[in-house]
Parts: sequence; C-alpha cells; structure tokens
Amino acid sequence: MLLRSGRRLAAEDEPGRTAPPRRRSRARSDRLAVIPDEILHQEILPRLPAKSVLRFRAVCRSWRNLASDPAFLLDHHRRQPALPLIRCCRISDGSRRGLESCLNAIHLRSAKLGPSFQFPFAGSFAIRASCDGLFVVFNHIICNPATREWATLRQDGKPIENLIALFRHQPSGEFRVMYWRNNSMELICRQEYYILTVGTNNSWRVDCPLTEVLAEEPSIFGAPVLLNGSLHIHWRRRSGVRYHRIRVFDTVAETSRLMSPPPVNPGHVMHLLDMGGKLAASTSEDGMTGMSIFLLQDPEHDVWAFQYQIKLPVMEIRRFQEQGDWRAKVVSEEGDVLVSCYGHLLQYDKKGNLVAKFKYDDDMPMVIPHKFKESLIQHTIFQNTNKN
Repeated sequence: MLLRSGRRLAAEDEPGRTAPPRRRSRARSDRLAVIPDEILHQEILPRLPAKSVLRFRAVCRSWRNLASDPAFLLDHHRRQPALPLIRCCRISDGSRRGLESCLNAIHLRSAKLGPSFQFPFAGSFAIRASCDGLFVVFNHIICNPATREWATLRQDGKPIENLIALFRHQPSGEFRVMYWRNNSMELICRQEYYILTVGTNNSWRVDCPLTEVLAEEPSIFGAPVLLNGSLHIHWRRRSGVRYHRIRVFDTVAETSRLMSPPPVNPGHVMHLLDMGGKLAASTSEDGMTGMSIFLLQDPEHDVWAFQYQIKLPVMEIRRFQEQGDWRAKVVSEEGDVLVSCYGHLLQYDKKGNLVAKFKYDDDMPMVIPHKFKESLIQHTIFQNTNKN
C-alpha cells in the first residue's frame, strides 16, 4: 500500500495484512560460517548431548552426514561425561499395581538431576551391568537409552542368571558378558564361569574363581571396573572370617589373577572405582561418616597409595534424616560424594561442603554401582531388533 508521500506502508502496519514470517536460516548459517569447520566438527558438536546431536541432523546435509559418521560418533561418546545413576521406586498409578522403578542420571558439575530414562517396559527393574552407554536390564535384555534400541542378550532370548559384567572385547569389537552358574555334579569346584557373545548362543568356560570356600557362592560387591582391557572384580565374604578380594580378569587373554586390596579392615566397606583411568578404592568404617581414598600406583606389584580422606558433616545430614542410617558413596575422580537419605539425595564435595540437594517424595534414592555415558554408536547387536 502506497502513501501520498510515495513511501510504502509496512505489511504489519497495513490493515488486514500480516507480515510473512522472517527467515532466520540464512542469518544462522552466516553466524555458523564464521566458525571454522575443524573447530565446529571436532570441538563443539562432539560435546553436545545426544538429543542435540539427533536434532542437528536436520540442519543441513553435511551435518546429517557428520552425525552418521562412525568416527564422529566414537569421538562424541568419548567426550561425554560418565554420570552417576540414581534409582528409586514408587507406587504405580491406578492403571498398574505394584512398584515402578525410576532411573535418573545426575550431572555433578552443574549439580542438576537429569530426566528419567525411558525404557520399553514398565514395572520394577534393575540394571545388572553396563558398558559404553549400554545397559543390561533384568537378566535377558540389553538396551541403549540414548537411541532407545533394545535386544536380547542371547539369540534364543533365555535369561542369564548370576551376571557378573558386560564388556567390549577389543580385538573383535564384540560385546560379551561374564556370568557364573553352579555345577552340583562337580566336587572340586561348584561354580563355573562363562563368557557369552551378546546376540548369540555362543558361550564358553573360563578360569575366574571368585570364592575360596567350595560351599560358598560368589559374593560380588559393586560393579566390576574395566580398565585397560581387564575387569577388576571385588568380592568378599560377609560371614565367618571376613575378607576383601580383587580378581583381575584379562578379557583378551581370558586369564585371571588375585590382586591385593588396599590396607582395609575386613569388616569395613570398600568400593572400587575408576579415577582418571586408574583403579581406586574408597574405604569406610560404616559407609556413612567418612571415606579414605586409595589409588593403585603400581598394578604389577599391587602397590596402593593413600590419597586423601573425606569427612561428612554428620549433624547437617541428620537434618535430612533424623533416624536410621543413610548411605554415602564416592562417585567421581574429584571426590564427589552422594548421600542417600529418606526423601533426599545430597551432593558433597571431597571437603565435606554441601553442593546440592534433591528432593524425592516418600522414597530413598539409591546410587547404583553403574554409570551412564551417552552413545549414539550404531551396534550390530541392535540390527533387525526393536526400537521404542
């Protein structure tokens, strides 16, 4: 519409007309064009969360190709933080009876609780093992929460009882699981230990004894720590003459040996953890008030060195749980501690300072012995299987 002055009236000012939506794609692309591709592809995009990577596939063809490149997906997985996992149970709604499990990851640096993981099944469940962003749920399902893909551990779908660990066999790239089972016909050793290639029915026996008494069954404490191709399995005896033992299983040579633990009272609590690519152990008299951190300095000679001690503010924690015991666990190489109380989850640094607190209604959140590291890598075990 022209005015008498000859100036055209803007569409938004002209009666009865609306302005067309402004195009911002060119402006956005111009801003991105300022950033060199090398920095964008190698430093910025690999640090994004999995959801953001899935979204930027729609930006342009080059980004879509990048998000499907195996080298980029591997780099993206390596740069993702290993997040502690929190599990709680709640009463189901009216449509189902019983308990439902809720699983969250916690971002320690930002002190934020991540969204709940979505699984293609309902009800109460437990994470049996984890590796490279994959979870073993129940005794027969392996899934990737980032891509929502899942498959059965065995080709025939049969469950695997007494699962010890999930790991990736480096020479072949196969995912494998270790488990044990009783052999009542064997008089010398009642337990037999096996390796299974995930997605097949192919299993074989290995030598990895986790007991010292024939009549006992293995009592594995926490999740095995995988470092340099070896599983470090912490097992102990809870009754009678107590002890802590560490069995190191080489996943390539399929041989094992006993490793001496750090100097810890057999009756105390001990957890193994990965601290910057080195094996570490946190020890505590009661698992509540404080922890001592030891680092394995010489793996060949089993030499442990004391690092530091963490003391938690007991009186402050009692404000959140007046009666009963709480549970505390070291969850990072920086010494972050998560304390599980009834109705609350508390985050402390290694100096005992309260960093954050999270509210859980009518429940006691539990820090499970597994961590989550997002992965968008396409695995052959999920080909021709399910996705929800």
